[in-house]
Amino acid sequence: MGPRVKPVKRPPERRQVTVLFCDLVNSTSLAEQLDPEVLMEMVESYYAICDDIVSSHSGYMAQYLGDGILAYFGYPDASEEAAPNAVRAGLRLREAIRGLPSPTGEPLRSRIGIATGSVVATSIRNIETPHKAGLMMGKTPNLAARLQSQAGPDQILVSESTHRITRELFHHQSLGPRELKGFHQAVQIYAVVEETDVSCRSQARWRTSDLPLIGRRQEMERLWNAWQAAAAGRGQVVLLQGEAGIGKSHLVGELKRSLLEQGHRQMSWYCGPNTRESTLHPIAEQINKAAGFEKGEADGSRHQKLARLMERYGATEASSLEVLADLIGLPGGQQSALEGLTPEKKRQIRLDTLLAMVQAWSQGQPSLIVVEDLHWIDPTTLELLDRLIAAAHRQPWMVLATARPEFDARWPPGDNCAHVNLRRLDRTASEQICTCLNADEALSPQLMRRIVERCDGIPLFVEETTKAMLEQVRANGTGGGDDADPIPETLQDSLAARLDRLGPARRLASIAAVIGRSFTYDLLEAVSSQPEAVLRQQMDDLLVSGLLQFSDQTAGEAYEFKHALIRDTAYETMLKRERQILHEQIAETLSGHFHELVDAEPQLLAHHFTRAGSFEQAIPHWIRAGARSAEMASHEEAVQHFQTALDLLRHEGCRQETLPASLELTLLLGLAMSLAGSRSYSAPEVGQILEESRRLAERLEDSQSSFAILRGICNFSLVSCDLENAEHSAGQCLQRWDQGRNPIHGIEAHFSIGYVHYVKGSMALARQHLRESIDLYHLHQGWDLSFPSTHDPMTGSLTALAMVEQAAGDPDQVAATLEQARRHAARLGRNYETVYTMSHELLILVLQGRYLEAIALSETILKISDTYGYLTWRAIAKVYKGVALAQAGQAEPGGEALAIATEGMREQQRLGVRTLEGFRLAEIATLHSLAGSTSEAFATIEAAEEAVRRSGEAYFLPLVHARKADVIARARGHDEPSVMEALDQALAMARTQGATSFETMINDKKQLYARERIGGSAP
Repeated sequence: MGPRVKPVKRPPERRQVTVLFCDLVNSTSLAEQLDPEVLMEMVESYYAICDDIVSSHSGYMAQYLGDGILAYFGYPDASEEAAPNAVRAGLRLREAIRGLPSPTGEPLRSRIGIATGSVVATSIRNIETPHKAGLMMGKTPNLAARLQSQAGPDQILVSESTHRITRELFHHQSLGPRELKGFHQAVQIYAVVEETDVSCRSQARWRTSDLPLIGRRQEMERLWNAWQAAAAGRGQVVLLQGEAGIGKSHLVGELKRSLLEQGHRQMSWYCGPNTRESTLHPIAEQINKAAGFEKGEADGSRHQKLARLMERYGATEASSLEVLADLIGLPGGQQSALEGLTPEKKRQIRLDTLLAMVQAWSQGQPSLIVVEDLHWIDPTTLELLDRLIAAAHRQPWMVLATARPEFDARWPPGDNCAHVNLRRLDRTASEQICTCLNADEALSPQLMRRIVERCDGIPLFVEETTKAMLEQVRANGTGGGDDADPIPETLQDSLAARLDRLGPARRLASIAAVIGRSFTYDLLEAVSSQPEAVLRQQMDDLLVSGLLQFSDQTAGEAYEFKHALIRDTAYETMLKRERQILHEQIAETLSGHFHELVDAEPQLLAHHFTRAGSFEQAIPHWIRAGARSAEMASHEEAVQHFQTALDLLRHEGCRQETLPASLELTLLLGLAMSLAGSRSYSAPEVGQILEESRRLAERLEDSQSSFAILRGICNFSLVSCDLENAEHSAGQCLQRWDQGRNPIHGIEAHFSIGYVHYVKGSMALARQHLRESIDLYHLHQGWDLSFPSTHDPMTGSLTALAMVEQAAGDPDQVAATLEQARRHAARLGRNYETVYTMSHELLILVLQGRYLEAIALSETILKISDTYGYLTWRAIAKVYKGVALAQAGQAEPGGEALAIATEGMREQQRLGVRTLEGFRLAEIATLHSLAGSTSEAFATIEAAEEAVRRSGEAYFLPLVHARKADVIARARGHDEPSVMEALDQALAMARTQGATSFETMINDKKQLYARERIGGSAP
């Protein structure tokens, strides 16, 4: 099945390996019964058959252990078929051992255990003695041995990891968890029954996958159009080409499914990594299935079935029968029919016969002929395919082939031939895959975003990484951290195989992986210590292999790994101690020679010091990185940096006495502010960290930090709708301003108390404090100051002032204030300030009834929020987008519009954002009402009233009561007394607030309902 594995000297490395243990049943009893010489001959025959089967399945025979053997698959070179090959070898061993001559007359029987997992593989000790391999350190060999000891006679037991990788290719029987010696927890065990009828793993994936086809509409249309042309008699050839995991087989499978109801014929040939040296193996496999051969069937019976199959398709010549019998390894028959024929002549007869049989099989009907994985095709099958394609244009055939990029297509594109190159999925499509796997219910948005970024738009990578992350979260309650995300077991062998094919450049790939996903040539050169000529040659090898590509993200000569998972695999294969030494070397090199890079990206140096174990040196650089990210409003990154620094500070390996006592408070404040920016002040952890910071500041008597903590508590209380505590904290901030006259304190304090008064509906006080904050900001050139809160107070003051002016009914002033806010956000150049301003403008557009503009703005907000992870603003934009779509007539209120709005509301509530909750619920109640869902409308409007009462956000009370009047009018009629009662309540509140625009809106409604009451029709 593959080339015999030769022993090679390799340095110790971490890798995934599949280990097989096999021994004979009752060998002790046999030793007692048999003469030692007879026993020796029997064991030698057993060893020979084991060696042949293991080697033919690309395995490595590591040791003979008395009556047992130990074999490795995926070592010394990784293979994406390592685990399946081990199981296939186990099945073959079981049958072959049964068939060995037994001196006792009783059939020999075996026990086999197979396990897949991570090991540290030591180098082979003696290259001249291939069966004296170095040890595989780790639990995987022990697990395989324990499984073998648990197996019954002629039973093959596999670990859960092996089952996970091979479950589509073999039938297994679950034996449940079992206690095994040396393992603290029960181990899930499976027994292998037999191989399935699935020819390759890619075929198995689309057969068993529940995922719909995502992000491939255009490609599917091209396949469908080609099929229609072929069915009309204009034969077509389509080559689907793309990297591993890009979704070629999924597209093929979807086309097959779409044709199930149509009259047509289908045939599929599957090429594989184990059969590329087996002549016409895909066709031989098809013949075996079409002839209906059964397991253990006699050769004579098979010969008759083959003859009937060939007769059915018009191949009656004796020579044709014999060349195909020879192809499938069927002895007997009329060998005289081939006497005197040269091998080349036999080959031509075989190809002519197969092509004629395909033509007869088609019977002139529309036919789909699929050939998968041409990069593994053998030369003779490729020649047959050439002939098939040459004949296709005269037949109603569609020949659909798939291949990876390295396959050199020999059929130029033309009228009847198309090359379709599959590109990586975009972010939205990748997120859809996660959602289809229910990841959005179990994983945080941050984890989902990390999966999407890591998988680079490769559908298989997204699917398998999501599944692995879900399993890890279910098992451990966490998705891991930096450099701790799992590489799915189902992908490890394939990824490692690509690295093993590199030869000498493999070591350089690992060094580059320690530097990171992207790196400059100068840094790699400084760290690798390779001669220039050697380094250049190996870099060329990495580029040609497709593992690296040029990067334009960094100045100078720079490169990046094409896939994050390839980089992670190259990194994980190195021993931890070796990685640590390299990280230390990289950190020293960066510190000494790459000052500009370190200034621009302090997290790089921090990362390498951390991985080198130099925590005290890493922490200051993490703080710099966090502060720099916070200044650019990249709050997710800032959270990661501050949290990493805090974890290191509290690590038992950190010598805290060498660091300033105030460092922990600095980190807590930075973390709290950045968490508030990324997940909203309502996130519970924000409040917890602020309270911890307050206690620490009191202990350290740090008054400067105390103001930042008070400001954070104010924001936390605001977003949590605890206006009483928010007003108290804001008042304390004002006191600090009065006592010290620090401009930063004054700007922040007046903004805080002004914002509190705005949401409480105290318009005059709000206007006063907000304008004072704006004036102080201009006076002290606030754009050059460093504020403790997560966003600029000028942006906050201007947008809150615009809301006050909106209530006052001054549209020109609202427009002017918003324009000032937009210009200010642009001057700051921070995406967070931009989206903050846009989100308040969106609310004002909804209040003004400018719904088409609101739709467009919501789309912009969603795009920015998705890009930078602004979860709060994304959720809010979804609510207003749904409302605007319905009110503008762009979507059905009870359909798409309601779905978008309620999804946004759920996200908002999941984040703990309570501010303005009542108003948004009232808007959703309106959608229910417009859709005729009366009960849902009343339930939602009641929830809106309760939310406003609970929060004290009196600004929105008039609006909520006005929406309530609309809901009642639609449900019970305009003459229902409670309609006017609700409007009268709304009007009284608006007058109390001095909200002129709300008054006008409510009076207009009252007049409308009065006219409708006279006219007798509902609105």
